[in-house]
Amino acid sequence: MASLKSWILPLSASVGLIAAGGDTGTQSPSKGWPWEVQLQLDQMSYDSANVTGPLGSFKAGADPSVGFGIRFAIDPICTSWGSILFSAGYRAPSDVTIKYGQKAPFDLKHRSQAEIGVMARFGSNEPRRRWEWGVGVDERFDSMRATGDWGTPTEDKAWRPWVRGMVRYVWDDGKNTQPFVGLEVAGALGKVEVNDQNYYQDLAVLTNTFPAGHIARNQGPESLTRGHFPTFQVALVGGIRFGRANCGRPVAMAPVPPKEEAPAAPAAAPTPAPAEAAPAAAPATETAQAQPAEQPAPPMVDIQGLSVHFGTNKFVPTKAAAEAVKGWAEKYKGVIDPTVTSVIGHTDSRGSRKWNEVLSVKRAQHVAHMLKGNGLNLDGAKIEGHAFDEPIGDNNTKEGRALNRRTDVTFKDGSKFRVTGKTETAPDYSRTGGPRRKKVAKTAVAATPATAETTAAPKADKK
Repeated sequence: MASLKSWILPLSASVGLIAAGGDTGTQSPSKGWPWEVQLQLDQMSYDSANVTGPLGSFKAGADPSVGFGIRFAIDPICTSWGSILFSAGYRAPSDVTIKYGQKAPFDLKHRSQAEIGVMARFGSNEPRRRWEWGVGVDERFDSMRATGDWGTPTEDKAWRPWVRGMVRYVWDDGKNTQPFVGLEVAGALGKVEVNDQNYYQDLAVLTNTFPAGHIARNQGPESLTRGHFPTFQVALVGGIRFGRANCGRPVAMAPVPPKEEAPAAPAAAPTPAPAEAAPAAAPATETAQAQPAEQPAPPMVDIQGLSVHFGTNKFVPTKAAAEAVKGWAEKYKGVIDPTVTSVIGHTDSRGSRKWNEVLSVKRAQHVAHMLKGNGLNLDGAKIEGHAFDEPIGDNNTKEGRALNRRTDVTFKDGSKFRVTGKTETAPDYSRTGGPRRKKVAKTAVAATPATAETTAAPKADKK
């Protein structure tokens, strides 16, 4: 029989390392782990025992029982596709009915079930993803006890591995608390060994009956309770998850107030060199004074802003857009002054204002997180969401809405650089639940109007 220390802890660590290695880059440090609490109403099924006595044999069947339970779980590893849940739970006692032709004249009770486990929870961390599912393994401790009108009560305990699966519906609108309901099923991977003759001894001791022939009433080694350990569970569950904002997404970066700097003093105009005087006119005692050399002005660097487009209800750009952001950051990370940088998220006009304000902020935070991850200094930048208040396209058309779902990285002309235009990623026509067909996407891209910029973007950025 597998023990707790021999398999559950190494397996949990292995699953965690695999999940961390498979992250797509959206994971970010957090101050606390997301967690959840779950209540459940379940039906537990139990094993049946084959019993042999001096005059024959019979089968003692166990009926299912109904019970209540509670489970707590944490998400120490969050990824773009879901998370790894580490859980602990408890199931309250329930009565188990035993039959062999008629109800047995003794009481069997499933006193309790405690568990710890690990589960891979699948389902994107994007808001408004309603369904999620998961598979995992548990180590469960069961305690069984039987009492009768005669003899000494029989009881037994055992640790066993279980496999568990779940599916849930989540009321998720992007907030840090999400209620959920779902269905779970679990099955025991190991069967408890039973000696059927010892079972018959226990039955005779507890009931003073001999359904398969008379034997001496000697207390057996607890085979009666071992014959009816739980084997399968199905449960209706409901609960609440907390701390969604720290799972699988960038942590909000609070803007740092720009440092107060004294305005640069205007450069003094270079003193023009005096007209060359005839050597003969200069007094013999006059010493020629050297004129300061003219300092060349620092070269200006041309720079372009950045506009990153998103799919409907999404704040994570496509892989192509992420590569474009990375290339843009590599090009300008040594030039940009964070005190004149703004990262502003925008949405189209569909949905409530409250939701669009949340979504636009998340888009700005995600792009800022990507830029910082690629070496850009944004400590003094303004990072905000403006919802649908600043459209650049017609919200009555799908092409216009695709243009409005964006994050703009903009600048003021500085002493080191001047802004000459904007680099844009291709509009994203994908929706929550998956992208549209390629045929629709190609048509939409072809219909996208060109933006009116003073300087054309590079060929790779054309729509």
